[in-house]
Amino acid sequence: MNFAVIGINHGHVYGQVEGLLSIPGATCSGVATAEPRLLEEFSRRFPGVAVRTKESILADPTIDLITCAAINSQRGALAVEALSHGKHFFVDKPPLTDLNQLDPLRRAVEKSGRLFFVYFSERLSQPFDDLARQIFRQGGIGDLVHLMGVGPHKLNAATRPDWFFDPWQYGGVLNDLLSHQVDWFCWFTGEKIKHFSSRVGRFGAAPQKTFDDFGDVTVTAESGITGYFRADWFTPEKNPVWGDVRGLIVGTRGTIEIRRIANLSAIDATDSGPCMILTNDTSGPMRLVPENKTLAWPREIMTSLRLGKNQLNEPEMLWHVMETTLRIQVQAVRVK
Repeated sequence: MNFAVIGINHGHVYGQVEGLLSIPGATCSGVATAEPRLLEEFSRRFPGVAVRTKESILADPTIDLITCAAINSQRGALAVEALSHGKHFFVDKPPLTDLNQLDPLRRAVEKSGRLFFVYFSERLSQPFDDLARQIFRQGGIGDLVHLMGVGPHKLNAATRPDWFFDPWQYGGVLNDLLSHQVDWFCWFTGEKIKHFSSRVGRFGAAPQKTFDDFGDVTVTAESGITGYFRADWFTPEKNPVWGDVRGLIVGTRGTIEIRRIANLSAIDATDSGPCMILTNDTSGPMRLVPENKTLAWPREIMTSLRLGKNQLNEPEMLWHVMETTLRIQVQAVRVK
């Protein structure tokens, strides 16, 4: 597989490129960005990747796939353009920032016959969710009742580019951060969201008066499974990680907690890494760390390209996740 990069405005691009390069035989044939200052770090991390124009990459018939972490509001149009040039497209979340971008993207996917992938890194960049779903499917916690997720982030306002504080370019705190949680809920339950109620607020994390720094949503799936998800930009500066991101899965006979980034409650530093805690009717709290830490998503993309069918994001559920996340953002009630 030969791929190239268009848009490196978010740090997730490094995980995307590293994962793609782990695919046997994969090569990266170029990077294009409208911001030359961003190239320094990228070129340091990937010194062999040529700097090219977007036009030359799209016109290159040897390139199979484009990966993208451009400014949020630009991702939808770039996806349509790449698909129209016969390229598969692998984009960081949020893939879209406006409901009006949804139909053109769907038409481009259908017309091109190419594959469209979204990188929901909170789920895909660690192995805990696959293990948790395996435990659930084997009956380890009974039937599903509720999923809760929290996604606090450290703002580091001084290092953020201007576009990040522009609501139109950024797309909103719910669309950005809670897109992870919407994806997780639908992926884990296998169900679409039937009802939701969302809120946003500005509590002063940044001086910009248009920047929402808090958002949450309650959701109900088709079968009645419920969820609650919260995101904010208030991770304290002294916190050793960028955010204490967690997920809690409640079943009729057990619970699973996923501490995705760190186990900040650990007294022993050797236990302070990401972990999963399982408690059910037959076993007390167990700290679990998957033996196989190899990420599945690069293999799923490789299989997708071979089969011509998306194995990373189930297509109809992906469309639902994107549209529902955008509606959660648009319909949010302002609390402050």
